[in-house]
Amino acid sequence: MLRKLGLAVYRGFFWTYERGTWQYDIMVVLILAFIFVTPRNWFRDRPVVMSAASPSGVVLLLNGETQQIYQLRAALIDAKTDDTIEESVRRVLRRFTGKSLEI
Repeated sequence: MLRKLGLAVYRGFFWTYERGTWQYDIMVVLILAFIFVTPRNWFRDRPVVMSAASPSGVVLLLNGETQQIYQLRAALIDAKTDDTIEESVRRVLRRFTGKSLEI
């Protein structure tokens, strides 16, 4: 009896059941139930809301010794001008930080 239980756990863990068997179907149902029934807050998965994080639309993500990484709201980048995206981002960050920077 214990050997059968151990074999079932082994086969379930290493997914050795053939397609179309009732054991395979149970595994698929358990996986789908986990995906759709598990509460989202178990994983602390929250979308980043830029307006709540920073009213300016610029968020400092990483402040290292040699580099800083910012996240910008896309609406801040003016795509109607003749500038490239890098120049537009540089202008927004210069206005935000007050320093000239390199992208």
